[in-house]
Parts: sequence; C-alpha cells; structure tokens
Amino acid sequence: MVYNKEYYKRIMVFVKNIIFIRPTTLVLLVLLAQVFVTTVQAKTERLTKPSPSNVVPNIQWAGFAFLGDWNQRSTRYPYTAKIVNQKVAGGLSIIDNFLKDKLNNFSTSGYNLRPELGDLESGKGLSMALGISYEDVYVIPFGGDYKVSYEIGLNLVVFDFVDKKVVTVYPLRFLRNELFKHRPTKQENEKNIKSLYSGNGFNIIQKTIDRMKSVVIRPSYGNYIGIRNIDISNKALEKIPRDLQKNNIIKSQIAQQFEGLISKNTYTPIVPYTKGEIIGRNMAARFSNGEAYNLKLPELDYFIDLELRKFKKKESKHHQGFTALATVKVETPLGNSVNVKLSNNSWVLNKMAGDGTKRAQWSIYEESLTKLLEDFSKNLAVSEPKWLKKHSATKDANEQLNRFREILKKSQ
Repeated sequence: MVYNKEYYKRIMVFVKNIIFIRPTTLVLLVLLAQVFVTTVQAKTERLTKPSPSNVVPNIQWAGFAFLGDWNQRSTRYPYTAKIVNQKVAGGLSIIDNFLKDKLNNFSTSGYNLRPELGDLESGKGLSMALGISYEDVYVIPFGGDYKVSYEIGLNLVVFDFVDKKVVTVYPLRFLRNELFKHRPTKQENEKNIKSLYSGNGFNIIQKTIDRMKSVVIRPSYGNYIGIRNIDISNKALEKIPRDLQKNNIIKSQIAQQFEGLISKNTYTPIVPYTKGEIIGRNMAARFSNGEAYNLKLPELDYFIDLELRKFKKKESKHHQGFTALATVKVETPLGNSVNVKLSNNSWVLNKMAGDGTKRAQWSIYEESLTKLLEDFSKNLAVSEPKWLKKHSATKDANEQLNRFREILKKSQ
C-alpha cells in the first residue's frame, strides 16, 4: 500500500485536535451540536395518537345512517340509498349486515364497542353510527376510454341519544377510479358502488373498521375544531365546471375531503362542514330502519378556512403541468393564528391530459389539489421541512404549522 505523506500529516493533525480540544474548538463543537439537535427536532415534530381516557367509554353500535335531508337522497347519495333497501335474512340491509359481520370480535383500546344493533330509544350513554354524507360519480373521456371516479364521504358519528347531541365526529373519504371501454350505465355504477360496500376488493367498510380501531373516544371533549369556510376566487372558479358550482357542491366536496385528510393523519375528530346536513347547528340522521333524528352539533372553538387562490397550467414539449394554489388559515378566539400559502404542480404526459374539455382539465386540477391537501395534512402529522420549503411561499411556515399542531392537540 502506498501512503500519501500530506494526507498522513492531515490525519495526525485532526487526531491531535480531537484528543487535545482547544477551548475555541470546544465552543464551536457545542454550537454545532446545538444546531444539529435543533435541526433534528425540527424534522421530528409530530402528532401522535392520543392515549385512551382513564375511563374508557362504552359505545352502543347504532348502524348505518344517512346524514342530511333525506328528501335530497336522489342528488346526495342515490346509489347508496337504493342499495340500502336491499335486505337480507333477518331484515337487515346489505350494508348493515356486512358491518355486522365485520364487527364480530371487534376490539380496540380506545373504547368498548357493543357491536350488536341496539334500540336507540332505550339506549343510555353513547352510540356510534356510520353515516354517509355524499356520493359522486365522475365520468371523464380518457384516451378513447372512460375514466370513472367513485367518491363516497362517510362519517363516524358518536352521539348521546338521550340529549340528541353529537359528541365527536371522524370524517372519512374514499375514492376509487375505474377504466371503462364505454360510458357506464346506471346499473353498472350501482354494481360498482355496491361492491365498494360488500365486495372482496377495495372495500370501504373494511377500511372504516380499520379506522375505527385507531380512534380514541372520550366521554366529553373540551375543544372542537372544524372547517368554517371554503373560499374560491373568481380565477379559480374559471377552471371548475359549472355543474359543480351549483348549490356549492364543489365547496362541500373540498371541505369534506380536507377534513377527512386532517382527521385521518392527525388523529383528530373534526366537526362536519357540509351545509346540506347542518341547519342551525343540527345534523339530520336517518337510519337504515327508517328512524330519523336531529342531532345537535357542538360549537366550534377553532376555525379552519381554506382559500383556493388559483389554478395554473404550464406546458413543455411532452408534458403539461397543472398547479393548484391554496391558503390555509386557522383562527382561534384570540384571532388568526395560522396563515400558510401552499402550491402543488402535477405533471402529466400530453396524451394523458384528456380531450381538452373543461371537465377533463378540471379532473387533473382536482388531483393536484388533492395531492396538495393530502401532503399538507401528512406534514401536520410529521413535519417535513423539505416539503414545506418547496410547496409554501410563507417564510415562517414551519413555525405556523407548529401552532396548528398545538391547536390540533387540544382538539384530540
């Protein structure tokens, strides 16, 4: 082996400085260590699953329910409303029967669930229902085929039946994309949505059960957080199809998507936003057996506002970029505490960008927005400074997100 004398001398000087650390070198090393520790701490800010209460509550399973005005079922959840009328032996709906099978031997440390369907009228204490807020079917021409998106919004609602009061809500959102050679019929759509509830593939009931195992239910909550406003600028509205703008459909969908992502990734219950199911702080709930009740929602302590500022499009030789720009604000009783500007750009091949229609283009803008909200909510759970630096134009974004996390902790 050949030794380089200069290299050898440098090694000896380095070793000497390690063995005989000078005072100035020691101070420098201490400062560097502090910077290193601070950096590590900044990268490991996170929200964790809350510990179970000292008193673990007993919860009575109340079954499947429809949230909102039942008279609007043909527009809010037409296929699910039809599916629930299909009964099995014993008189249970297909959905309730599948839930019953999945809840057998259910256990979690966050609460004690009595999975058999109980009589709400005679119930005492707390009950839990799985309620549907909306379903949507989007059909987009896609390179000679048809891309069909099936979207379903559900909520795990815990309520006190005696007081007709909602105790806590965990929103869930499910999206399944399918490719058809032809435009699907209503019968095919119904079949696909039915399979989401009771099929062997992508099953939203099983995913709901998995989510139920991860939540912690408290007998009472001190603070509540929810989405107050979804603001869409005129520039952003230009990219959104008109039928989605009617009756604020797009606002409800974005709100439910955002609250579902925050709740899932930060272990935090969220008071529902949907205007159609909240009238005077009451939420209508109709169960599979036909019983209907108005449940009072808790007042919000913390408010989340989401503003869609703009959607932009970029083009290169072989790709197109679809950018979503949004601002997230959080308000406390003391005023605005969080104000973070965010953006995300999704690149797709030219041939994958659709047929150029407004609806086809919107489907990609929506995917860009979904990715932005999903990554942001994950960043709330476990901080990723690199992601925040790339996707936020706010200088002190990390500090503001730390404040957001503290608010979420108070609401868990």
